[in-house]
Amino acid sequence: MSTNRELLFKYKKEGISDAVIYFALEECNGFDHLLLSQNLDKEIKDENRFVKAMNRYINGEMIEYIFKKAYFLSKPFYVDNNVLIPRQETEQLVLTSAKLISEMFGDKQITIADVCTGSGAIGISTAEIFKNNKVILTDISNKALDIAKKNGEKLNNVSYMQGDMLEPLIDSNTKVDVILCNPPYIEDISTIDEKTWKQEPHLALLATPCTLFYEKVLKDFRKVMNENYLIAFEIGEDMEEALTMLVKKYCEDSLYCFEKDIYNKARFLFIKKAK
Repeated sequence: MSTNRELLFKYKKEGISDAVIYFALEECNGFDHLLLSQNLDKEIKDENRFVKAMNRYINGEMIEYIFKKAYFLSKPFYVDNNVLIPRQETEQLVLTSAKLISEMFGDKQITIADVCTGSGAIGISTAEIFKNNKVILTDISNKALDIAKKNGEKLNNVSYMQGDMLEPLIDSNTKVDVILCNPPYIEDISTIDEKTWKQEPHLALLATPCTLFYEKVLKDFRKVMNENYLIAFEIGEDMEEALTMLVKKYCEDSLYCFEKDIYNKARFLFIKKAK
């Protein structure tokens, strides 16, 4: 039986990143990152599982789909090919939105909707921050919503609605104070890397035009939002100009701003009621 350190060095030579190898070692030992670091010179608990996982990764599978797990804001989420793997930059959407929610609403009881929830990472993470507020997760895909339910099963302040964009909220006459949304926005298929195209759900990736789902939200948001409101979007690269036009068309009485992500790219759009 090999030690964890021996396996780390072996697969580093294969060109696999430390992050991927550590992820697999943690899963195959049942360790968190700190415990693994303290046990690198001990034998791995399940070498057979680890080697099979590495072979699958080398053959093109994403490590998160191999282990059915992704971490978002340091918390584990179940994922499979019915949902996108949560990205690191999306964590910033949650943290910035949480700051704005606290500034705008204080201790007021509000309702937050995570539209296009996928795995539920955005909405569930927000629900854990605002435990006394109601959070609604919506998605057009029943399979995605089942995964979100699995990830949010321990939270009492989360509910789920199936439907396209704001339609389930409109149809149920549900009013919300905050909309969080990371919709599909990729128009040019050639910009999608091969691994993503082959493994992640196209329904959660593609939009023609790229602003399609943003416009669906913005043209109907007044039907579901209370008087004081916040809309927080994750956006694709080079969408700032097109989205500015939509904001001016549908949100003439709102304040808005774009924020950059950790890679210095405009990645978020925040819209709120002007005072």
